[in-house]
Amino acid sequence: ESIQACALCNCVERSLHGQRELRHFGPSSERPTLKPSASQLPQPGNDDLSSIGFSDSPCLASLFEDSGGCLVHYWCAVWSEGVRRMENEELENVDKAVISGTQRLCEYCKRLGATIRCHAEGCSRFYHFPCSAASGSFQSMKQLVLLCPEHIDKAEELACLEIGATPIQRAGWQCPECKVCQTCRQPGEDSKMLVCDACDKGYHTFCLQPAMDSLPSDPWKCRRCRVCTECGVRGLVLPGSAQWFDNYSVCEACQRNRSSMCGVCSKAANPSVPLQCCSICH
Repeated sequence: ESIQACALCNCVERSLHGQRELRHFGPSSERPTLKPSASQLPQPGNDDLSSIGFSDSPCLASLFEDSGGCLVHYWCAVWSEGVRRMENEELENVDKAVISGTQRLCEYCKRLGATIRCHAEGCSRFYHFPCSAASGSFQSMKQLVLLCPEHIDKAEELACLEIGATPIQRAGWQCPECKVCQTCRQPGEDSKMLVCDACDKGYHTFCLQPAMDSLPSDPWKCRRCRVCTECGVRGLVLPGSAQWFDNYSVCEACQRNRSSMCGVCSKAANPSVPLQCCSICH
């Protein structure tokens, strides 16, 4: 059985990039008929952005169903240039965006399928939805407007962006009123919205894997912002249940090494000579 993936970002439905659910969109009345194709699409992309989109221009017919419809993540569709939101929340011209995306390279990953244009006048940069935040672009979720890193200074005209925010905070920054969960892309439930201490992005506690019962009292970092200072491993590589230490700066494996080796001579602990444990770094 073939795996269903988005015709724009080439990711499956359960993605960590917050594209929301895969939806079926019907064909536009003005779209030309596509010839059948037996060509196979590449394997769906994964969560480390290494295979978002398409390395080569895919056969158009392979992106569409026999009925002429296509599968696209909701946010990939609604942000795409040329797509219109109707009064009943339906989207129009999604299939046309898919067709145009096969000829457009993403400014960030340099792969095809990009349909989100920088809002700055005269700018021709396009992005996939997952790549837009990774690139450091600014996204106004209310206005569905993207500004690439070259034109992020224009964000002041669109929202109450703090000028002193760091680059990682500006990447997809949202003010408290506009903040949505990065997993389900839904707002609300402030008592369950957990905000990353590093990038300021929000996550519902029940959307995390594994889910959390309540908001922690200590500072918290999302998986994208967790980096071990000792071995360099990143949070996205490890399972969500992996433990972290020292404000998410030391991974579980390195912490075990810390507790079993002397910090002076780096030799393993001797049962007859117990190690003294530092009360701060353990």
